[in-house]
Parts: sequence; C-alpha cells; structure tokens
Amino acid sequence: MPSLRDELVERFKELAELATLDEGDPQSFRVRAYENAAYAISGLTGDIAAMSEKELTKVPGIGTSTAKKIREYVETGTISKLEALRKKYPPEFVALTRIPGLGPKKVLLLREALGVENLEDLKAALEAHRIQSLKGMGPKTEENIRQAIARMGTAHKVRRTPIAEVLPHAKALVAELRTHPEVEAAEVCGSLRRFRETIGDVDIVVASEHPGKVMEFFATRPAVRTVLVRGETKTSVLVEGDLQVDLRVVPPKSYGAAVLYFTGSKAHNVRLRARAQQRGWTLNEYALKRIETGTVIASRTEEAIYHRLGLPFIPPP
Repeated sequence: MPSLRDELVERFKELAELATLDEGDPQSFRVRAYENAAYAISGLTGDIAAMSEKELTKVPGIGTSTAKKIREYVETGTISKLEALRKKYPPEFVALTRIPGLGPKKVLLLREALGVENLEDLKAALEAHRIQSLKGMGPKTEENIRQAIARMGTAHKVRRTPIAEVLPHAKALVAELRTHPEVEAAEVCGSLRRFRETIGDVDIVVASEHPGKVMEFFATRPAVRTVLVRGETKTSVLVEGDLQVDLRVVPPKSYGAAVLYFTGSKAHNVRLRARAQQRGWTLNEYALKRIETGTVIASRTEEAIYHRLGLPFIPPP
C-alpha cells in the first residue's frame, strides 16, 4: 500500500503534467513549483501528516501554495486544484500528449479547432485529412502523427528494441555529430546509456552554442528516414527499423546537468534531487543551484555535480 509520501509525490507529478497542458508551457512557474514540490516531498522523512503549513514551507522546494495543497490532501484525501484540472483534461485527452510529435500546444489546438478529445477523435480527424488545414501543420504532420500512432500499440506504449540492434545506430549518429565543428560534446543518454536490455527510443544530448546548425546537420544525416519534430532545442527522427532518436542541444555550461537528467533513471534523478534539496539546493536539467540565490554550484560536468552532492561518479551501466 503506498505511503502518504508516495501518494503526495504522485499527486504533484500529476499536477505538473496537467498544469503543463493548462499553461501550454513546461517551464512555467506553476509547473516548476509542482515539480519542485514532488521532489521535495520524496526526500521528506518522518510523519508528513503531522507537519503544519509553516513547517512544510521551511522545506526547500515547498512554497506557501504547495504547503496548503499538502495539508488539504492530508485532511481531505483530495486536492481541489487537481480535481479541477482532471475535469478539464481527462486521462484520454492527456494521453494524446504522449504521442510522438504531439505536445501540449498541438493537442490544445486540435481540441479547440477540431474537437479532438481522445485517440478515436484523433484517428477520425486523420482519416478526414482535417489536421493538415490547421496553422503550423500540413500533410507531412498528418502522416507523422499517423505513423507515430501505428508505432504505438493498443496499450499506447512504444515498442522496445533489443540493445544489440539499437547500439550501432546510436554510436554512428553520435560519431557523426562529434565531427560537426559547432558540437563541443555529444553523448547517448536514456536507457541505452544505462545498458537496458531493450530500448524504447534513443536520447542524444549535444553541447553547442549554435543549436540551429546542429539540428540541420542531424536532420539531414543519411540514416534519417523521417523527421518527426524539429524545434530550436529538440529534434526527433526515425532511422532504420522505425527507431526513434531524440536529439537535444543545450548550452555547454548546462551539458553535465542535461546528460545526467536525460540519462536517468527517473528514480535515480528523484533521489539526487532530494539530496540536493536537503542542502538547500535544486537540481534540474540546467544546473545544480542554490534555491535562495539561484547561484550555480555545478552544471558543466556530471562528475562536478556528483562531487558537490558528496557522491562518487559511477558510470550509468
């Protein structure tokens, strides 16, 4: 049976996900506040139910608003804000954001313009070729979404590929990226770097001051069959075998923090963030920083971040 702490962590993660939809921005203040609260709660020890709002706000990462929500959950078993967001964004609608190529802004546009509320609505819109008429979309976007749905099974989970099949493709792409003059560093992250037996998709992080040039280079590699999403800091493509590869380009000063974050696992990241918060710091994909002042403590290398957290750096495998 989940503990009160585990329940609260899950509720605030859900709040962060739904707030991302509500505001159309994963970096908004409210989303960050909910994420910080989830990480802070995961590191709490003792009887959370006995903590007052005032005591909770003394915990780094928990503000006045989130402390009120924690007490509301302890006392009532629900959080009114979460219930309101759940009503506004039902699970079947939220599930659409997990389809490669569809983020919060696109699913909200599909809802507003075409009345898309679930996967069946989306498939109907695709069949009628209605999506290509929307601003910022087109026939190519329609086809990419159609292929993304096809690659996801009825359980809505991207199929996993044995590491032996994935590794050669990933190594070749990283080797090519490292030859580009604007690339200062490149590393495979995610479950592949952790050497899981099967891989859902490939995550690559690159350090560069010129992300546009790197994205152009990456999207035009011979191995790339289809470009699913192309943005300023992230590009997703398909290579042989319908394997999805996601490239993220970050400033060199944030490279270590980004590699650490996107390597995971999620549980490992939560433990590291809890350790940081116990010191009055915050850790995300950009840096390890002091909460009160925002001063960067470490960010360029993983080793520096682990060192400041009082831990040895152990290779992910």
